[in-house]
Amino acid sequence: MISGYLDPLAPMHFFTLHHRIPYLEKGKDIPMGKKYQLPSTEPFLGEDHFAEAYASWNESGIKLRFIVSKPFETAVYPQFTQGDAIELFVDTRDLKDTGFATRFCHHFLILPQEVQGVRALELSHFRAEDSHPLCEPDLIITQFMESSKEYFVEITLPLEVLYGFDPTQFDKLGLTYTVHRPKGKPQHFTLSSSYVTIGANPSMWSSCHLIK
Repeated sequence: MISGYLDPLAPMHFFTLHHRIPYLEKGKDIPMGKKYQLPSTEPFLGEDHFAEAYASWNESGIKLRFIVSKPFETAVYPQFTQGDAIELFVDTRDLKDTGFATRFCHHFLILPQEVQGVRALELSHFRAEDSHPLCEPDLIITQFMESSKEYFVEITLPLEVLYGFDPTQFDKLGLTYTVHRPKGKPQHFTLSSSYVTIGANPSMWSSCHLIK
């Protein structure tokens, strides 16, 4: 007798999302237009939509901006999923034929406000034979602003923290994210942590083409 059941996979998990990330000159702010906006996949994951994400790239790295349509409440560490937080997952080679995280895969944690000396850091996990040193946290550049109704976080991931990033030779990235909130379920992009371990499944991350 079966005493329980497994939640079915979301429709989004059966497809690979392809998206374009436009070029932005170094030092410029990301325009808040549809050109730079990442698509919304929450309807396919059965989730609430409460954050907009924007992305850009240039030869020195990638930049993202999140506008979260709720007041900032609290940041928590190390139990960061209990507060406001953003997880970023980047595969600098967008390898879809492996069933594990390679040395080109990165998992970053961004807290809107510093907690116990932590504001941003790399959490990547690799197989022992396919790894690289984690980046220095100070190399991840973040900006935070808030109002009574919303907050935004801008994240710059420079070349130094993106192992294997070489847009002249590889014009695609694997990319996904999770936006956490203290009250309510998180918002995911392309796949949900309710079904799979995101960091261990880079083949399911979106394929983002770097357009110049």
